[in-house]
Amino acid sequence: MKKNYQHILFDLDGTIYNTEYAYTMALFDVVKAHDPNTKETFESLTRFMGSSARDTNRELNFHQDDFNALSSEWAENVKKYLDRITMFDGVEGIIKLLHSRGLKLGIITSRARSKDLTLAKVSNPLPTELAPYFSYAISASDVERAKPYPDSILKYMELTGAKREEILFIGDTMSDFECAKACGVDFGLAVWGTRLQQSIVCTHYFLNPYDIYSAVFTEGVLEYQWYKYAKEIQAIGQIGLAYCENKFDIERFKRLRDIAADMVATMTEIPSQKVKDAICTEKGYITPKLDTRAAVFNDKGQILLVQEAVNGKWSLPGGWCDEAESIRSNTIKEVREEAGMLVNVVKFVGLLDKSKWNTSSQPYHILAAFSICKEGPGEFTPNSETLKREFFDFDKIPVESLRTGTTTIDQIRLCFEAYKTEHWVAVID
Repeated sequence: MKKNYQHILFDLDGTIYNTEYAYTMALFDVVKAHDPNTKETFESLTRFMGSSARDTNRELNFHQDDFNALSSEWAENVKKYLDRITMFDGVEGIIKLLHSRGLKLGIITSRARSKDLTLAKVSNPLPTELAPYFSYAISASDVERAKPYPDSILKYMELTGAKREEILFIGDTMSDFECAKACGVDFGLAVWGTRLQQSIVCTHYFLNPYDIYSAVFTEGVLEYQWYKYAKEIQAIGQIGLAYCENKFDIERFKRLRDIAADMVATMTEIPSQKVKDAICTEKGYITPKLDTRAAVFNDKGQILLVQEAVNGKWSLPGGWCDEAESIRSNTIKEVREEAGMLVNVVKFVGLLDKSKWNTSSQPYHILAAFSICKEGPGEFTPNSETLKREFFDFDKIPVESLRTGTTTIDQIRLCFEAYKTEHWVAVID
């Protein structure tokens, strides 16, 4: 699997943790204690989310001599609201996944370091629960100038030897964006936590933490760039045949399709005629093929896999979306045919680009629609497509026996995350 980045840096507040209520209420308590007649409100103080304590202190016009005392008072007040600090849905899952795939993870935060053990779990620059996954946490205490200046990322680069083009910084505030821009690294906006009132032009926009996956990884299959060239040549040929009338142009476009088929056949060792039968019979404007996959869960929270007859591999039930079928109806049909079960589709997981998630030798571009389904009635009988069906806990998934062209452990992990998350935001590549 090809990595587009080697280092993923995260902001903490508003990106990993939903700390807005706890931090803002703690600050409001400080402001109110020092100025009972203040016109500041909880809502007005949310503007300091993402700002360092020193910058907050300066803008609120507190005396600089009181900075340390006021910061300590703010931190002490946070303790009253620790139970309101939680990770955003899906963030822990993607952090564990990135770490397991060998990415170097770091934290760039405006928090200051504290020796208070009470705050160590979630409110320090490197919270205890994140320590196993992150190599470094660069806080406002570690640099002369905190965000939006580039010092924090530059410090990380100094410590790790990371190059700018290897880094993706993910945050939710304008100061995060400006920090990345000043340092010349790619920035991804954590839309799930941002309060930005203005649009910004950045490299990535992440509606769901799992959107990060497709920004980081590209499946390095079949010398993937050559594979992309072959598919592009095939598309040019097919589109040309759909619109041209000149007989010489028709011959040229047909030849382009033949060249594309021969390239794929050479790279995959699939017989050339079989490839041509697959891609050269298509007519009209070239579009991706649609695959539907069902993540069927039972009452124990286990997921259904079927063992395919053709190769003995395990897969989520599914297949090509047939003519006149919708994603929902095709998903239900595939589960009925492959697993002998009648299910209800209850949640849409996402529309994934298989070139970023799967190992596939198919000579066309494929999008896969994953849906959460509830277990239903029906008896299984071995058939021409499947040998057996079985429910698995996540840690019991037969990873080495998965048919990775249709189902990977990362996609199964994504389905578990969607199943457990009440307000799931669909992943769309």
